[in-house]
Amino acid sequence: DIEALSTLLHTMAVVLADMLDTTISWLEEAPAGLKLNTELSNFVGYFFQYHIHLFRGYLGLLRPYLPIAIYTTSLTCLLGFTCFLSYLLSFSIIFLLHLRCFYAYACNLYRAQLRALVTLGRLFAGIKYNPLRDRVDSVKTQGDQLILGTILFSTLLFLFPTTLLYYCVFTLANGTLLIIQMTVLSVISVLRSFPLADFLRVITRCDDVICDVMIEPISPEAEDSDTIGNVFVVSPVYRTLGSVWRDVNWGNWRLSQARGMVVRGEVIKIKFED
Repeated sequence: DIEALSTLLHTMAVVLADMLDTTISWLEEAPAGLKLNTELSNFVGYFFQYHIHLFRGYLGLLRPYLPIAIYTTSLTCLLGFTCFLSYLLSFSIIFLLHLRCFYAYACNLYRAQLRALVTLGRLFAGIKYNPLRDRVDSVKTQGDQLILGTILFSTLLFLFPTTLLYYCVFTLANGTLLIIQMTVLSVISVLRSFPLADFLRVITRCDDVICDVMIEPISPEAEDSDTIGNVFVVSPVYRTLGSVWRDVNWGNWRLSQARGMVVRGEVIKIKFED
């Protein structure tokens, strides 16, 4: 029943929002005995909880259109399994939009605070970054500048563990979503690149699937024979499947790049190009 399925999806989205609300409340109460900044933790927690409240209203607006969306999703099966997976993936992104927003907020806060700490650390070393020449130059600082820099650096340094905790939690949640998204996109890419007709011909040992060409003499007994012939070799199964691996577009995501982006506080995205 479409109506029962739409009710189930709406209930699951509401339960996920409640779980996020519980997680944020747990983060506000100094989890695992961590000594966090209470004021900053409460401010960030209230900010995220307000967005959860907005997301619940967003789900209420989408509730009347869920049966239509489910019916449209079922119709995409007529266009192929890859079309169904693509539509289902887009549909899930809409329901998990708040998680992506939370991750973007945490990234921006973490990156801004990290850059400020790096800049103030360079102030103590007597250097600064020159954006015009894209290099680090030496600079002379006065006493009042060092005092102000020390105050700002100490304040940001004590606030940094609280920001880091929220950033790690939402980065982990977003990483889980990205792994699921990358898996679904990889399956779609494999299905689009899979040579089904050639694979069936290889299984049935059909002669019109050619992999290698061997050239050998037609009359090997005759030493002075210059006549040669062609012998066609049927492609093995592993070579047919290997061509699928080469043709699949796995995207521009790399684990080494992701580690650097996480440390720098950059938003991680997976882009698959046709």
